[in-house]
Amino acid sequence: MGGVLSALALMFLLAASMLPAGRLGCAALAGVVGAVVLVRCGWKTGMMSWIAVSVLSLLLSPSKGSAMLYTIFFGPYTLMKNRIERLNRAPLEWLLKFLFCMAVSVLVFFFSADILGLFPPVIAGKLWLFLPAVAVVFLAYDVVFSKMIAMLIARLPK
Repeated sequence: MGGVLSALALMFLLAASMLPAGRLGCAALAGVVGAVVLVRCGWKTGMMSWIAVSVLSLLLSPSKGSAMLYTIFFGPYTLMKNRIERLNRAPLEWLLKFLFCMAVSVLVFFFSADILGLFPPVIAGKLWLFLPAVAVVFLAYDVVFSKMIAMLIARLPK
């Protein structure tokens, strides 16, 4: 099951090259598939799936930006979210998730501005404009992500 779901995540990342406007969405969907792997198959399989999908997407995908976003944010976030939410202390969980998001966002911002060209010229070089936008999008993503995981777990056969 882990391998089949990893292949599905890879397909989403490959689809990003055909849907340039959906690069971010395809990487996010690959992260949701990773969450299903984690929930259904366990931590080790989730980790192996993230590594396999990351390596294969970086090698095979024409859309390196989406592959990088999955590799450094959406893939690891799935694993981090799983561990963080086991604390069962909502304020601490949100703080840790936001710290993870902001740290990765700063790395993506500086790395991708020069190499991957992910951001439009309006945002390039303006971290003060980028981080608040990321925080708002991240909040929405985390809430939707949690609801999607709950829905998938409820509907998938045991």
